Amino acid sequence: MKYISYFFIAIASAFLVILLSLSSCSPNHKATTNQPMAMKDQPQTADTTVKIRNFKFEPANLAIAVGKTVQFINVDEEPHTATATDGTFNSKALDTNQTWNYTATKPGTYPYICSVHPFMKGMLTVTNKKN
Repeated sequence: MKYISYFFIAIASAFLVILLSLSSCSPNHKATTNQPMAMKDQPQTADTTVKIRNFKFEPANLAIAVGKTVQFINVDEEPHTATATDGTFNSKALDTNQTWNYTATKPGTYPYICSVHPFMKGMLTVTNKKN
């Protein structure tokens, strides 16, 4: 009698293992991707690009006309921002291959930094000239 109860427990355990194995093979699992994502609230076209690479802005100094758009793209492995020191613009943290666009609205000189790594510096000069 004792061995019969062991037999039923073994059958129930085997059934439970098979059931759990089949449920993990369900085709309803969503696939994940590691594709870079652009921020959705930004225009996708840019007139010029600043790459963030090796903890530097490239080019470090850039001049654009009012109405033009500069795209910042982070190609480093670390997150970075493009943050104007006067608060005019702030990209928030950009992960690897993530982009952010800024359209200049008024002339001026805008020094900017990476707020995560403040030793990273750049300068955006916005002119009235049409390029």
